[in-house]
Amino acid sequence: MKKDLFGKGWIIVPVLLGVVLSGCDESVGPVLGTDQAFTLYGLFNPTEDIQAIRVYPIEGRLVLTEATPIDARVVSTDLQSGIRHVWRDSIVQYISGQYGHVFWAPFKAEFEHRYRLEVERSDNKVTRVETTVPPFTEPEVLWTDPTVFDLITPVLWRRAPNLINIRVRYVSNVGIYDVDYGLNQHLFEEGQIVLVEFRADTRVILRDGFLQGITDVELYLVVISAVVTNNEWVPPGGVFNANVFVEPGTFSNVENGFGFVGAGYDTSVEWVPSDSVLQASGFQR
Repeated sequence: MKKDLFGKGWIIVPVLLGVVLSGCDESVGPVLGTDQAFTLYGLFNPTEDIQAIRVYPIEGRLVLTEATPIDARVVSTDLQSGIRHVWRDSIVQYISGQYGHVFWAPFKAEFEHRYRLEVERSDNKVTRVETTVPPFTEPEVLWTDPTVFDLITPVLWRRAPNLINIRVRYVSNVGIYDVDYGLNQHLFEEGQIVLVEFRADTRVILRDGFLQGITDVELYLVVISAVVTNNEWVPPGGVFNANVFVEPGTFSNVENGFGFVGAGYDTSVEWVPSDSVLQASGFQR
């Protein structure tokens, strides 16, 4: 299977990416003693032309050691339109040498549509999950008051149900600095707002510039990004912990099986702070 088959963004959460793509199983607990058929990991992404999930038959471990077909038929249904897709199986060999089954279908998920995914075994056991694609939105950088010391910068995602993987990147003549905001957001009537702590985030850039002997430290660009998801993406304890995530049943929305299938997509916005904000924070204008 070629790497670009599913596009660059078909799985967009690092923990889920590790489960679906890496073939890693060091922390995955056994799921013996159950009559459930499958474990599923993946998401519906409305910005991609191909949808994909990883399917594990429930055995002693969530890993395949041989490149053999599995007894599974995968079908998705758009519950608004009634359109159904039969998904194709791809046997993927990972760097570790292990094999996995990634089922895929060539269609674009629709914003605000609810989907049902069913994986059926030949003995009529069915593992299913339903998930709703969040509305379309793009982040908007709101006004930063240069007279307020902390220089808090609100960023609004209108109508967004939930955000994950919130990150802010600062591009300067000292280097590129990334700040992870995780799930730190605030629900307002218009949507989700992230309060970017501009002064606190950029102190390290000015410090490093001083240590490197750079007289005029310049900030060229700020990139704010987040994954817009449905409300189901709320991990146990509010943190995406890989060791917790892969334990069967701990973080799951799957019926008659294990795992997690959600819906979401990447968003980002580029922001050049005003001269007054840059001057207030100590940067060269």
